[in-house]
Amino acid sequence: MAPTDTSLLFLLSCFLNPSGSFQVTPVTNYTTAEWNPQPLPVDYLATSYTPSWVPNMKKKLVNYNRNLRPGFGGPPLLVRMSLDVVSIDHISAVDLDFTICILLRQYWKDERLAFTGTNESISLDGRLVEYLWVPDTFFPNSKFSFLHNVTMANRLLRLWPDGSIVYGQRVTVIAECNMDLRKYPLDKQNCSLHLESYGYTTEDMIYKWLKGDESVRGLQNLQVAQFTVKNHQTKEMIATYETGAYPHVAFSFRLTREVAYIFLQMYVPSTLLVMISWVSFWINKDSPPARVSLGITTVLAQTTFVTSARASLPKISYIKAVDVYLLMCFFFVFAALGEYAVVSFESTRRKRKAAKREKEIQELQMPSPEPERQSWSTKEEGSSSGISEETKARRMAKIREKVARIQRVSLHDIQDVDNIDRYSRLIFPSTFMFCVVLYWTIYLLKM
Repeated sequence: MAPTDTSLLFLLSCFLNPSGSFQVTPVTNYTTAEWNPQPLPVDYLATSYTPSWVPNMKKKLVNYNRNLRPGFGGPPLLVRMSLDVVSIDHISAVDLDFTICILLRQYWKDERLAFTGTNESISLDGRLVEYLWVPDTFFPNSKFSFLHNVTMANRLLRLWPDGSIVYGQRVTVIAECNMDLRKYPLDKQNCSLHLESYGYTTEDMIYKWLKGDESVRGLQNLQVAQFTVKNHQTKEMIATYETGAYPHVAFSFRLTREVAYIFLQMYVPSTLLVMISWVSFWINKDSPPARVSLGITTVLAQTTFVTSARASLPKISYIKAVDVYLLMCFFFVFAALGEYAVVSFESTRRKRKAAKREKEIQELQMPSPEPERQSWSTKEEGSSSGISEETKARRMAKIREKVARIQRVSLHDIQDVDNIDRYSRLIFPSTFMFCVVLYWTIYLLKM
């Protein structure tokens, strides 16, 4: 066997035997055809690999204890962070969370792993991390998270001669995001991802970002459904609990919601329903089935929009911007139905009044019987007959005047009922347009 192959097998046995007892069994009794090992991939060992560091590494690992942090008993260990954002998706306003996939890298120095013989870094198999000490980093605002392991566990482990280590992982996290939905869908949300040590306090470990805000990459060109990701910032904090103070870092990013989807899904249909409800103003008031069915249909459709809008959002106590618009549309649709109720009521009431007046006219136009009179003399009879004709003429003139007045009043009543529809054709659209302009002015200024 070649010396190089023996050294590599010895290195693997060092990492795969945590007890500190190392044994290398020479490979014998193999023919050239049977023993033909393939060269290790570039990701496992650096191309500038020199075997002289292997014996030195062996000595370092004999007494290595993965249960103790580097520099145990001394000053706190500095762990630096950086990450690349692979994707952000499924930003849920119902569950108040978001799903993010990241490539997380942690940097620290473990002098127990320092070696000589090369100035280059060594890329090791990610599975060897099980035998090394690594920071106990977790995501405190995570609802659920997992490591990717297809086709192998997505881990990166790189070692430098001075003991510096970079440990990378591909992680998907479902993290909570406390959203303020008062301006929904014209809202902007600030979401953040937090990283913290679970067991080491600030006396043992310190977390810092590798290059400040530049430590987080990948957000600039990220495509997120219904959102635009804007400026982000990093933070370094200390999380205080009853058990102590723990190192804590976080990065936050701003999400601006794209209004086009909600606009087409909610605003446009609701506006069209309001406009459809105005059609009833042009339908004859004497066609109740047409006007009532149109009004009820638009009211029920608008109710469905309001219900669906609330179903796609969490059950919160305050009113959202979309609720204001949908309720405004619901009011106008219901008012259009109510307008016909007023027209129908007034029309029925005035028809009753017209029938009553018609009856009065008929009674006035009926001839009244002349009282029987006895004439005592021819002179008196002639005189009485003359007075009777004059009285009758005056009475008929008054009757004609009263009939004409009643007819004018009846015609005026009919025109007043028609004017309700006529005025509604102008008042409803103009009032609705004013409310829409006022709505967008208020909420766009708030943005």
